[in-house]
Amino acid sequence: MKEMDKICMVLNFIVFSLSCIICGILYFSNIINPYLIVLNSSVIILSLIKIHMNYKGILKIKMINQQLDRIISGNLNTRILIKEDGLLSNLACKFNEVIEILQNTKENQIIVEESRRKLMSNISHDIRTPLTSIIGYVDALKDGVADSEKEKSEYLEIISSKSKKLKKLIDEIFYMAKLDSDDIEMNFQVQDISEIIRECIIEFLPEINKKEIKLKVNLTEDKTLVYADKLSITRILNNIIKNALQYGYEGKVLGINLIVTRSNYEISIWDRGAGIDEEHLPYIFDRLYIKDKARKNTLGSSGLGLAIVKKLLEMHGGTIWVESKPYDKTIFTFTIPKL
Repeated sequence: MKEMDKICMVLNFIVFSLSCIICGILYFSNIINPYLIVLNSSVIILSLIKIHMNYKGILKIKMINQQLDRIISGNLNTRILIKEDGLLSNLACKFNEVIEILQNTKENQIIVEESRRKLMSNISHDIRTPLTSIIGYVDALKDGVADSEKEKSEYLEIISSKSKKLKKLIDEIFYMAKLDSDDIEMNFQVQDISEIIRECIIEFLPEINKKEIKLKVNLTEDKTLVYADKLSITRILNNIIKNALQYGYEGKVLGINLIVTRSNYEISIWDRGAGIDEEHLPYIFDRLYIKDKARKNTLGSSGLGLAIVKKLLEMHGGTIWVESKPYDKTIFTFTIPKL
């Protein structure tokens, strides 16, 4: 850039000097030609203007270069400011747009890395806890701590239960990873959402009857056709119903409603249990978010179920939200587009 500055300045100086020499010769030679005088005067004026413009342009380019050096060094808060309209101003605007994209990308990367770090930390803890318990009970059996057959049976039952919870967690982690990488095969077909709901209810009837929970179902007898992957919709329903039975069983009521709107079907699953405090509602669909660590340990929640539900619904063009008043009503509502 410095060499270019020198060349521009030298060329402009030469043009200006030649114009001055010509005017001098004409003056001292008593050659008074108005056309020549006007011509040379114009050359002088244009040369002066050109020198000024080149000098300002060089200063702007230097300024842009300095700003770019700051950006390259990692300062993405830098912006290039050119007040006048023109090519350099447009160029500066484009640079600023690129810098904005880079800054947003960097900020998103930081958020993703932090989320990944927390996710790995939570996963490690959630895997380590049941695994440690399993190892403890196995060692106890090996060391002969359990004397009677009844105690041995109880230890084995605990080991089996912990192993199943651990397997469920690992399965959900892998399933979530597949969802993130679009590695899940979906078999989208025309389905009747009401029929899928009825099938899910039948699967949970033994547990509902065992816990003496009153079931309130409000479905339409009409066809409720959707274009969906049946396994995914079943997984969504099973997860929400299971949560309602686990966390809302104290209310002794489970409700499932289907509402037909202009463009969607709205499915609501509700209970009258302990509910979710308002402060936790915005995060309930976050990965590995558990509103009550003690409850998690007793009921074996992985904290990934609702995150999977949300992701699957997004893949179906649907949405999900939750409303809750503890010991009054907790409602999970999701939508799926009508066919």
